[in-house]
Amino acid sequence: MEASVADQPAVEPGGATLAGAAAAAFTLGVAGTSAAWAGTAEVETAAVGFLALATGLVLAVPTLATDFLGYLRMPHGSELRRQAGTRWLTLAAAAALFLAVALVLDESYRSGDVSGFGAGVAGCGEFVLVMGTVWPGRRPAR
Repeated sequence: MEASVADQPAVEPGGATLAGAAAAAFTLGVAGTSAAWAGTAEVETAAVGFLALATGLVLAVPTLATDFLGYLRMPHGSELRRQAGTRWLTLAAAAALFLAVALVLDESYRSGDVSGFGAGVAGCGEFVLVMGTVWPGRRPAR
């Protein structure tokens, strides 16, 4: 019998909290990066954005590990496994984009002069993060 979303939780309760904390840290990091790029904030806002992205990356590591291990335990071919795989891959892609932002803008965060490219990559990371939250629960149109 195929497992369904109603039959099993998609993530452990602790993992959901950690994933939410990582997403919140990434979002705060994007907000700080965007505000610094737009020039609407002080230099310290860029540093806060960097600190938030770094915190999100630290929180994403155990989240990715536990989500991947949970994915491996799910029955092959199940809807739950498909959703968990999509969620895991999008979080991994978002974390990779945020790592790229942190590396590209390392010096920019210290000076407060954030480039448009870095802010754009941060925005792409946020888009992937949001799509990873929204998309896995969607069902294909029939």
